[in-house]
Amino acid sequence: MKQFENIQWVVQRNLTSLSDFEGMQSACARLGVPFNAIDIIPFTSTLPPFDKTRRSIIYGSTTFNAIAANDPVLREGVFFDEQQFSIENYIKHWGRHMLNYEAKITTFRSLIENREYPEDKLLFIRPNDDNKAFAGELKQYNQIRDWFSQLSKIENSSLSSESKIVVSEPYNIQYEWRLWIVNKKVVAASKYRQYFKLKKEAGCPDGVVDFAMDRCAEYTPHDIFVMDICLCGDAYYIVECGCMNGAGFYHANIEDIIRNVSEYFTYQ
Repeated sequence: MKQFENIQWVVQRNLTSLSDFEGMQSACARLGVPFNAIDIIPFTSTLPPFDKTRRSIIYGSTTFNAIAANDPVLREGVFFDEQQFSIENYIKHWGRHMLNYEAKITTFRSLIENREYPEDKLLFIRPNDDNKAFAGELKQYNQIRDWFSQLSKIENSSLSSESKIVVSEPYNIQYEWRLWIVNKKVVAASKYRQYFKLKKEAGCPDGVVDFAMDRCAEYTPHDIFVMDICLCGDAYYIVECGCMNGAGFYHANIEDIIRNVSEYFTYQ
């Protein structure tokens, strides 16, 4: 289709799940969107050569996205802003609609040194930002010092004692869904967790879409992003948002995502 002849999806082949990679490749073929697969050396600071004559939508690892965001030609196809994509910012704009609304935003140093909790207190800890430096974890307070020490020793870790973290009470989450949002419209969705276990199912209830649309009417961190929503008790909450350029698809309709993102990008 000539509609998409001036854009392309540039997708990292290594480190992208095979099902996601093949789903994107097939969707692009059906839609007539040029597709360019590349392999990237982990922790590299350079990209392999590829055709940049078309405007590129980037998809792949955190490393790929970071390099592309610093490239004057590629950065328009990375839908991310470091200041906007943070739990602290979401709480500022969405308030009590955030699951972690009452969480403490602090640093590893402050949490470890101030000794505000009983030694056996169970806490949920996650990064404040979207850099995937570590996955959210449930830890007893007396385990956190050793755990941080191990995390910070990982080669190429971006963590430091001053890294902002979110500390909260554990929540009894029933279901979690990921929604893809383009220009304040939900274009695809998938359940990905049920009672803390991976559970992939296409779509989501209408109430989840309505909740997401109401939140988007209030604020969005970007024109293109993913929003993770949970059911906790009898209410929906935003768990977090994320950069579309590296978000896993679970059982969402990849073709709908490719089509809507491509159409929006084409006319921007």
